[in-house]
Amino acid sequence: WLSERTLMNTKTIWEQHGFRTLTPIQEKTQELIKEGTDIVAISPTGTGKTLAYVVPILERVKADKTLQALIVAPSQELAQQIGAVIREWKTPEIRVQVLAGGANVKRQLEKLKEKPEIVVGTPGRLLELSKLRKLKLHQVELLVLDEADYLLDPEQLNNTRELVKKLPSERQVLC
Repeated sequence: WLSERTLMNTKTIWEQHGFRTLTPIQEKTQELIKEGTDIVAISPTGTGKTLAYVVPILERVKADKTLQALIVAPSQELAQQIGAVIREWKTPEIRVQVLAGGANVKRQLEKLKEKPEIVVGTPGRLLELSKLRKLKLHQVELLVLDEADYLLDPEQLNNTRELVKKLPSERQVLC
């Protein structure tokens, strides 16, 4: 499941967490994600959905200071949780940034100058920074809509739709 590049880091973390086998969601999606297939997956809370997409993304992302993966979450709390998981599993050369409403936008703008390869955020903040031309989405290869059912609720739908329109038409989508 793991490439040579991420094997040492992820294997250590995998063992620290006491994981023995892949969960069904991880097993069913890993190859499809690697192949670039769009996926809509449903699985209960606590079944390893975040790792099901994070590990394959970390295998694909190149440390080249271009935004390659955008993960959209419906709440600041979930965005922060996803960011923490990525930071725990990533290799040191990969940069990740969380851009969520409620956090200091000036600090987020400063961190964007480091040119992260992975951005996690809420639709409103991502859209706001994109409109300011501080978040450049033209090279995104992979879009994750985490908790897509909430992102497509009437309250979030317009921002989610507008954000997706700013991405390249050729990209992988995981829901």
